[in-house]
Amino acid sequence: MGKSSLNNNGRNNTQATKKRRISLTCVFSVIAVTYSLFIYFVIVGFDGGKKETVVVGFDNGGGKENDGSAPSKLRPRDSAQDISPNTPDDFCASCMFRDTDFSCTERIDWVIKNKKMTMKEAVMENLKYCLKEGVQYVETDNSKTSSSLNSIPLGGRDMSTPMNWIMVDVTEYGAIGDNNTDNTDAFHAAIEELNKAGGGELLVPSGGVYQTAPITLGPHTTLTVHGTIRGVADQHKFPAIDPLPSFGRDADFRVKRRRQALVSARHAPNITIRGDGVIDGAGWYWYPFFLNHTKANYLGRPHIIEIENCTGVEITGVTLRDPAFWTLHPVYCTDVYIHHMKIDAPMCRNYRCPNTDGIDIHSCQNVLVEYNTIECGDDHVTILAGKLRHNRSPPTRNVTVQHNILGRGMGLAIGSSTSGGVSDVLYYNNTMTQISGFGQGQGAHIKMRMRYGGYVKNISWIDNTFYYVNGPAVEINSGYQSGSSWKRTCTNSTGDLACTEVDNITIKNMVVHKARSGWHVDCFENAPCTNLHFENITILEEPKSKKPIMKCGNVASGTVVGSDLREIFDESCASLETLP
Repeated sequence: MGKSSLNNNGRNNTQATKKRRISLTCVFSVIAVTYSLFIYFVIVGFDGGKKETVVVGFDNGGGKENDGSAPSKLRPRDSAQDISPNTPDDFCASCMFRDTDFSCTERIDWVIKNKKMTMKEAVMENLKYCLKEGVQYVETDNSKTSSSLNSIPLGGRDMSTPMNWIMVDVTEYGAIGDNNTDNTDAFHAAIEELNKAGGGELLVPSGGVYQTAPITLGPHTTLTVHGTIRGVADQHKFPAIDPLPSFGRDADFRVKRRRQALVSARHAPNITIRGDGVIDGAGWYWYPFFLNHTKANYLGRPHIIEIENCTGVEITGVTLRDPAFWTLHPVYCTDVYIHHMKIDAPMCRNYRCPNTDGIDIHSCQNVLVEYNTIECGDDHVTILAGKLRHNRSPPTRNVTVQHNILGRGMGLAIGSSTSGGVSDVLYYNNTMTQISGFGQGQGAHIKMRMRYGGYVKNISWIDNTFYYVNGPAVEINSGYQSGSSWKRTCTNSTGDLACTEVDNITIKNMVVHKARSGWHVDCFENAPCTNLHFENITILEEPKSKKPIMKCGNVASGTVVGSDLREIFDESCASLETLP
């Protein structure tokens, strides 16, 4: 074969090789593009259905110049190059998972070990999990207040807030869970460690009962309770603090001081209390003080939990037991999520354990309470707005209470503290399961006192079921616990005798198995209730009082849907229009 033929063959082979290389390159390019699109849609999610918003990300904090280890501003991230955690916990502090079966650290460690991935690859693997089902990133401005529950970060914590997240175990600071040792110093030392770090998680391990005096959580703190926290049985270890501005005095003794709650947080953003353990208020130590002012040193009983002036609050999983006074009291808070927890407070005769409310939501905005089990000795849930005369307290608005199971207790209420105004409240699909009881008790209850003023507007009870109510299933009471003074007519909307305005109240799709007394709507003479709406109310066993069982006082307008329902209203309710 000649030289030119060899050269031609060589050129042909070279060209064929180049063509094969080009073809392979194209194939690999198509595969790479396809894989990239697949990863993109796995991470970002296909555009279908409603998307849920969570806050995810790192921040190098304090407005400092970015040092390259983390982006200085939260932004959507499409690649692992945007994320540079140094440890699994760094990533854990930035991502809120949609379930709690495994901790973030456990998931990343598993991925690294079993899939032989690097840290960045493991982060991306978890990131896909975080973002599945269309979960989106959002930018957050901590100076702004959220206007919707949809913007509450899952987990209670806004992770765009700079912090050096750490976890501490209270036993590492000397706590002993023997239900005898006073562990106050250990709790305070552990919390101080978290405060120095800018936030973190305080763990109370399972298997012990850890007694303590009051503790105060700092900003960006998660209290995880697997064991039991129990208040020490020593009133002298519960400090006296100033009264709430919208109350002005202690609830028990009307003095200018009150006792600190067992667990509290004040002016601290992003507070979470969670776990499968118990927080015990040791109420039986405190109840005798209610009737003995001298023994109590003229200071009232403490709540179990009081969260004051905080934004981004989540309480879940824990059981709150035997409160000395109210059980759970969020006050002046924004973006509050209370869910899947249990309250077990006693109910007693003759004021042996008074005022053991379940949840008292006070001058808060954007609150969701759902899937809880509540047994107590007073209101299961009530919505408050202060008592310092008309319009001197912050309002409460945008509250939803739904899908809760209510054992013994006194129902779903508004008031009686309404000074700042209560509006836009929905009680939906709650079930009161008690089948017997004693004392007072209502299903849907609006209670108002003389001099408080304010307003109660846009309130709905929809799709609620009450098996047994030891009182009226529906009551609107303008003279609640006001003695004979309530009979004095309120004179204006702003002075010391201010009326409480009641408008746009809906009770719909209510099932009452048994109620022991008739129903009452009794409004102020100079401020009649307006726009009351009653629809589809089923009474399986009527009270012994003769028909009609619903009586009205000072009702200016409203509607009753259905002629059958109309039969339970007497002639005093003539202002209510009957609709088909």
